[in-house]
Amino acid sequence: MSNRDGDVAHLYHESTKLFYLDLQRKPPAYKRYRALPPLPLPADVAPLAVPTLETVATTVQAVSPAQALDLTTLAGLLFFSAGRIRRRTFAGAGEVAFRAAASAGGLYPIETYVVCGDLSGLAAGVYHFSPADFALRCLRQGDYRGALARAAGGDPTLASAPGTLVFSAIFWRSAWKYRGRSYRYCFWDNGTIVANLLAAATAVGLPARVLMGFVDAQVNQLLGLDGDREASTCLVPLGPPADRLSLAETDHVPPLSAETEPSSVQEIDYPEMARLHTASTLTTPEEVVAWRGPLAPRPAPRPGPLVPLRLRAPAIVASSALGEVVRQRGSTRRFARVPMSFSQLSAILARATTGVPADFLGPGGTSLLDVYLIAHAVTDLPSGSYVLTPQVPALQLLSAGDFREEAGHLCFEQALGADASVVVFFVADLEGVLQHFGNRGYRAVQLEAGILGGKMYLCAGALGLGASGLTFYDDDVPAFFAPHATGKSAIFVVALGQTAHENRVRPFRSRVGMRLDALSRRDC
Repeated sequence: MSNRDGDVAHLYHESTKLFYLDLQRKPPAYKRYRALPPLPLPADVAPLAVPTLETVATTVQAVSPAQALDLTTLAGLLFFSAGRIRRRTFAGAGEVAFRAAASAGGLYPIETYVVCGDLSGLAAGVYHFSPADFALRCLRQGDYRGALARAAGGDPTLASAPGTLVFSAIFWRSAWKYRGRSYRYCFWDNGTIVANLLAAATAVGLPARVLMGFVDAQVNQLLGLDGDREASTCLVPLGPPADRLSLAETDHVPPLSAETEPSSVQEIDYPEMARLHTASTLTTPEEVVAWRGPLAPRPAPRPGPLVPLRLRAPAIVASSALGEVVRQRGSTRRFARVPMSFSQLSAILARATTGVPADFLGPGGTSLLDVYLIAHAVTDLPSGSYVLTPQVPALQLLSAGDFREEAGHLCFEQALGADASVVVFFVADLEGVLQHFGNRGYRAVQLEAGILGGKMYLCAGALGLGASGLTFYDDDVPAFFAPHATGKSAIFVVALGQTAHENRVRPFRSRVGMRLDALSRRDC
């Protein structure tokens, strides 16, 4: 490299330009195939008239009597997890489509595919689900469950389940707004969809399980994905086991040639995202098998004052039905500064942390995450910072006091963090996760945080409360909860409380932020 290497200056100049979000580059919210005909899904989906808190807290086991997976049931699962639930027109913004699960910025980078055997009403094949017209499009005809199982290290669940939902991320959809940080957001968004899917599967009596261990290239090839611009993220087999397939008889998976419409005028590459995704891929079935398995149990919580969760309030048991909660879902933009009850908070925490059936987690509610809270306005709970001890279950008081300003600062100077009744911080021993799972563990911990956050969305809605997922200042979160959270990493944040009558974003600047601004302007 020399003074005459002009490309260096050009590259730097281009990469450091400031600009408004370029609406000409905004990618479409839907993936569209040019020539594949739609297979319309049944519109008369089941109402899911089951109490939401029950569906969030439990999962159907494969050994239990379970409902068969047919086309109508599949349509309901797709609608309540990744479907378009309603449309509204706003002045200045035009028509806005709302989907069943929350998405950062409403960008919806997650796509859904179905790999199934012969179902009642649907032939065996590989399908893409389109929320735009609530239809499937057939990418491959025939039974490819064996190929999917082989990609997952011979996992028998995939070979015997009637169908599996495979999720992928179109990274540019989120990166258009959130740039390199959007890799996290894609897995959060995937997690909220999976939270809905697990609850809906429980509501209709279907077993479901989350798999993150698979050979990336094989799953991408099955779906016709390039693995860079769009890549598979997780698998969720559904339904009771059928007759097992012989993996040895799986046919060769030929390349797909289905053309899609371009996603944007010009995409921008974020090398740090591509580098992490490549470094977190699994390349052989043997590597998949070796990757699976939960972390060792974490040390017992440090002693401190405990506040047992309150779980038996009659009003909590009779929560709203899951189907209605999903249909009415929407992220809160402004919280009213009014209290929520400790019974409500207890129900949300207890139900959301009962555990996720996943190949990277053990049974009995094991988790890669610790749950910290800042309580602003909860009846019968002193304001302060807490950590959840789910084994008890109880909240351990870390520090008493009014921390609204600090919470607003931690939540990236957003009023939501200051106005909510409670702010929940999902925090992890990221170093331990990466040592055990390798870089793939980064995907897993982000996905689990999205699932738990999605469960809290559902529980809050069932109790008449609002919820909003938030970004945050990474290093400031564990510093605030120090020394208890020293050495840990912030993963995701969810604010909970009563939605304000005027549900619009409130301008906010915390005293912490103003002090930091002042210090940055001082002469030194």
